[in-house]
Amino acid sequence: MSEAKSSSDSRPWLPPVLRLLSLAPLAFLHLVADVLFLVLYYLLGFQRALVVDNIAKAFPATPPRAVRRLAARSYRNALHVLFETVSAQRLSQAQLAQRVTIENPQLVTGLLQRYTTVVAVAAHQGNWEWLQLACAAQLGAPLAALYKPVNIAGIDTLLHRMRSRFGSRLVASQSALPGLLAFAREGGVIALVADQGPQPDEDKYWSRFLERDTAFFTGPEKIARLLRAPLVFVAMQRSGRGRYRIRFETLAEPPYTQQEGELMQAYISRVEQQVREAPEDWLWVYKRWKYRKSVYE
Repeated sequence: MSEAKSSSDSRPWLPPVLRLLSLAPLAFLHLVADVLFLVLYYLLGFQRALVVDNIAKAFPATPPRAVRRLAARSYRNALHVLFETVSAQRLSQAQLAQRVTIENPQLVTGLLQRYTTVVAVAAHQGNWEWLQLACAAQLGAPLAALYKPVNIAGIDTLLHRMRSRFGSRLVASQSALPGLLAFAREGGVIALVADQGPQPDEDKYWSRFLERDTAFFTGPEKIARLLRAPLVFVAMQRSGRGRYRIRFETLAEPPYTQQEGELMQAYISRVEQQVREAPEDWLWVYKRWKYRKSVYE
């Protein structure tokens, strides 16, 4: 996502519509998502070719018919996540706890007692917006979430307000270092969803991911090493319609003596494992492979 642009890019009607939709029951929003899926995917074919192509290249041994079925499921799930995010504007802490279960919060609280700061990395799997809100609401520890402003001013304001609802401190990635250093002095969890591609002018870590050379944002390793903080993977699994489970897994702990890049590779390997276990829940509606390694080399 790019930086917020001028107000001329804003769509003033959109935030009020989203706020109005947030008043509807979640079951109704899921129904709206199902209808929209039929229109966008089957009638208009919006981004359908992109999803099918991404999945086919990630799973080359999968028959075309199975690829198309998987593409349709993942597309519908992505729309469910979109409308679940709309509902997050008004979900209470109790309602969120009913829908997102954290299986082992003691892993993070134990690491915080030993290290003060923990770097938690997730992927665009399941509902990453609910993931951040659930961790902020249920862990009982301060949480700072790294984010990139979107390019529609009204939506950026709405998302900022929603993501801060249960006390999360949002740190813009463009000026992350001072904010993260200040947060680390107090202690808590630094959260990143780090499987999206970096910007053209950002550092890149290259790895084989889902059968292709893929560029990754290097933040997880840089932040963990700089703060001498453990790196924790946040796995999210869909357990039902609008219901998820979260489990924490330690990827690495300081002191870090490994070669540069090993923390990134541990994260990438775990993301790929999660995607292969539940490919219908990863965000395929995205031009993830727009960079070519040969050009940057």
